[in-house]
Amino acid sequence: MNLDVILVAVDFSEISQQVYEVAAEVSARLRARIVVVLNVTEPQLDYAGLAAPQAYASADEELQKLVDARLNVAREFLEQRGLQVEGEHQWGPVVDSILERAKKWEAGLIIVGSHGHGAMYDLLVGSVADGVIRHSHLPVLVVPNARAKTPEAATVASVPKSDHTLTETPMPFSEAIVLP
Repeated sequence: MNLDVILVAVDFSEISQQVYEVAAEVSARLRARIVVVLNVTEPQLDYAGLAAPQAYASADEELQKLVDARLNVAREFLEQRGLQVEGEHQWGPVVDSILERAKKWEAGLIIVGSHGHGAMYDLLVGSVADGVIRHSHLPVLVVPNARAKTPEAATVASVPKSDHTLTETPMPFSEAIVLP
């Protein structure tokens, strides 16, 4: 497994800072060569042609400026810890875009945050972290929201290639990454 590249998918919510901190620690411990910070924007239903395209041009420019500024914050945070960082913004389905970019970068690990909304929310709306875990052929590290019930726990999930069943093991972060 190639752990030279780690993909860190963020949505710029309150948990993103926790994800950056975990990504910095994991990347340093694994001696990752590149950390790719990815933000994905899923187009809204209005993009399906319900309004004139020019109505969205200025909104898209403003969104891109905001995303670029937030990617720069992540880049500075990680570069201050001695890491080489690439920032990317993609438009598209979030889970599919994360998996596609991980493949493009030949990442060996994906790190995502979990908001900890609960089972009912995830059932109705869905969870990006769950989607990435279920469809990834790479190891996925999920960083829980500090407001969740067990803030010091991380869920390490692996997807065996044979039958795509999940194995999830909650454990303290300090035990989740063990190096020789």
